[in-house]
Amino acid sequence: MSTNAPPLLHEIATLLDRLARTGEGGNVQLYGLPLQPGDYEALQEALGEGEISAELQALGPTQIRETALYGVWWITHRNGEQEVVDESIEVTRCPAILQTPAEDVAEAALALRKRLSVATKGEHDG
Repeated sequence: MSTNAPPLLHEIATLLDRLARTGEGGNVQLYGLPLQPGDYEALQEALGEGEISAELQALGPTQIRETALYGVWWITHRNGEQEVVDESIEVTRCPAILQTPAEDVAEAALALRKRLSVATKGEHDG
């Protein structure tokens, strides 16, 4: 195994323990770390591949992948030129980037009510 992977994996294990105990997760920033050749491969091998993956398009693609360990997510942000601009491992039940902000939910409720109002009005006109 590489020299930098074991300490990162211990940090992830500690974050998993905390998530299980308190519900509070955490983040391990990979981008900008002095990772040696083989560190990424060692991390990927140790964490494995999970069942869920998602891709967002906002200022470039963001890939969110669940690892084989529940609660451990590998998140990679790229710019429009496909260069990695940020990479992290998030320990959480659901990554923050996938959670809908409360104001967006409120906006969606208003939009649906408006659509229902228009549809109901159309039924009464017919």
